[in-house]
Amino acid sequence: MSKSLKRFTDLTRAHIRAGLCAGLPDQDSVGKSSEWGILRREMQKKRAHMPLRELIGRLPTAVTKLAPCLLMSPLSIAQFLSAETAPFDVVVFDEASQIPVWDAIGAIARGRQVVMVGDPKQLPPTSFFDRAEADEDDDGDVDGDLESILDECLGANLPARSLNWHYRSRHESLIAFSNHRYYEGGLVTFPSPVTDDRAVSLHLVADGTYEKGGARINKPEARALVAHLVERLKDPAFRAAGLTVGVVTFNSEQQRLIEDLLDEERRKAPEIEPHFAEDAVEPVFVKNLESVQGDERDVMYFSITYGPDLTGAVSMNFGPMNRDGGERRLNVAVTRARHELRVLSSLRPEQFDLSRTAALGVRDLKHFLEFAERGPRALAEAVRGSVGEHESPFEHAVARALAARGWQVQPQIGVSSFRIDLGVVDPDAPGRFLAGIECDGATYHRSATARDRDKLRELVLRGLGWEIVRIWSTDWWHDHDGALDKVDARLSALLEASRARRAEEVRRLEEAALDAVAAADGTTTVEAAVDAENVAPPSDDVGQDDQNPKGTGHRPADDLFQGSDLMQPSVAYARNASAEPPTDVDGRFCEADPRSVVRAVNPDAFFDREYTAPLQAMIDHVITVEGPVRDDVLARRIARAHGWLRTGSKIRDRVVTLARARFPMVQEEVGAFFWPAGADQTRWPSFRRPAGDEPRPVDEIALPELVALARAVKDEGITGEDAITAMARDAGLQKLRAASRDRLRRAWTMASSVEGQ
Repeated sequence: MSKSLKRFTDLTRAHIRAGLCAGLPDQDSVGKSSEWGILRREMQKKRAHMPLRELIGRLPTAVTKLAPCLLMSPLSIAQFLSAETAPFDVVVFDEASQIPVWDAIGAIARGRQVVMVGDPKQLPPTSFFDRAEADEDDDGDVDGDLESILDECLGANLPARSLNWHYRSRHESLIAFSNHRYYEGGLVTFPSPVTDDRAVSLHLVADGTYEKGGARINKPEARALVAHLVERLKDPAFRAAGLTVGVVTFNSEQQRLIEDLLDEERRKAPEIEPHFAEDAVEPVFVKNLESVQGDERDVMYFSITYGPDLTGAVSMNFGPMNRDGGERRLNVAVTRARHELRVLSSLRPEQFDLSRTAALGVRDLKHFLEFAERGPRALAEAVRGSVGEHESPFEHAVARALAARGWQVQPQIGVSSFRIDLGVVDPDAPGRFLAGIECDGATYHRSATARDRDKLRELVLRGLGWEIVRIWSTDWWHDHDGALDKVDARLSALLEASRARRAEEVRRLEEAALDAVAAADGTTTVEAAVDAENVAPPSDDVGQDDQNPKGTGHRPADDLFQGSDLMQPSVAYARNASAEPPTDVDGRFCEADPRSVVRAVNPDAFFDREYTAPLQAMIDHVITVEGPVRDDVLARRIARAHGWLRTGSKIRDRVVTLARARFPMVQEEVGAFFWPAGADQTRWPSFRRPAGDEPRPVDEIALPELVALARAVKDEGITGEDAITAMARDAGLQKLRAASRDRLRRAWTMASSVEGQ
């Protein structure tokens, strides 16, 4: 059967070709003024050729006979085919989701029939990277997506047909995530002949750091990707397999960085150059997710790019993924591979805090990383609030009407047959529902008895903490506006009540925290604690008050830095440590728990004046236990105690302002360090080794403490580079970077110069 089919296909192809060739005239029989004569004369010319648009216009029938199928872009059609050109029988648009409406109109006008081929789940036309000052870290409401001709056709309800057979992936796992997340499992895929299909893999870059702001790159991740890619290109077995490679990144900055690193490797290893040659069938490419649609390779590398910043904080801003349609960008990025997809990430899935963003693209990115890390079982274990579409036109109508009033509505809340018809998201807390709406639709009628329908369901849901709002279909159909107004008013009342409860809870927590601080200070009233706070009122501008408040023992940072003893090691370390700050009994570094000194924390009151006393108590505790501690580390400790994963500039300024009012601060090249009260800021008695497996970053350790480490190593008789290695080992470092090595070497030099005095 297969041989007969192949034979039939070959004969059909030959028959069509013969028919087309039969319509071509003999070159010697054409007249000079005929279309064929004009074409022959133009082909014989050496110069002064007719413009191509004019030539095609004068050959209306000859062109279609010579080339019955023309492959052109919409721009080429407008440029080379005049409006008078005879219409084509069929105009086919490929990747129609990428073509703006205005670009498609001219091509549509030149055909008798039009076929739009595209995927509405993939990228629309985008202008995201076309903005000259595009800032991917900006949360601004900037719409980079344009309406496509495919969206226009779908909106016009033109006849549509789904092509469900997925041809690209040689392993089901390569399309499993998108099939599950975006196509409702409707794609027909075919299993690969392996028992453990893990063609998608996650490779974590432990030291990956995303440089926010101007750079917007992740150098460690780029280096790791290039190193792995080059190693495979050098592998004889990989070259023999003839596999092709592509790289996709989240932004154009990371794309250029990887291209530069690859250029360096190509100069070092000429043997990999054939993979990049322009005449190769599928050369290696590096593209960002805005330009990769339509491309495919056997092996794809995906650089997530985003990760912890230089302070270790993780932002929930992923550039284009936070925009509307971010999930479509992800769908494009993860479906380019035929055989293997390697994902390099500086973030683990559990580092995503979905309560801080409502972006669907960010949610799906988290779940994709879970899938890449754990395989298909992550798809089954993923928890989503809404597990289905509307079960009736009535529910759909209610949801649309409420959305028009500004409410965010999700259908079918729950994971079993017992579901809430509609869930209204709390606008003040997107991670929870304000209320559930019960409609007398399909779910209502499935209940066995009226008691189940009208009483028990609501009792159970209210017992779980739901607020239930009921809407009847009869009311809706007879008085649509009135029924909608009642539901809207009920939701508004629930929102106001929720806000009032939160405000009362904030007030109660404030009073409890102030009582705790007052008790710790030996006072008996809240007013006493507030009076203590008034000594150093908070300021929005760090560094605004450089004077020494009475009784604080504070030295201005500028005085400590300019001409400080840190700049003169021969003086600084010849002094005695008059006061040894507290440390663990075995000389180990202990991380402070700010929450241990207050009864409760209140993130909502963080910037309020009344919250200064408990906040000051937490700051005092961290500096006393960990000091000398770098300012951003201190701010991070306080932020984490309040449940924030990100430490913004306002939080840091608030913490630093209060800390400067009571503790000495010394400026170093890596940042400012706060010292415990009464400590000698020029000398530290001994180095505190990390208490657990987690090493202490060298740039988070004050120079005097590193000098104490250098003195201890010197006492062991270790010298030279071995001494630097020994210092790194004692600090718990597994890998010594250049910046850390320089800082340790500086501490070693300072310790040596002190000893030589």
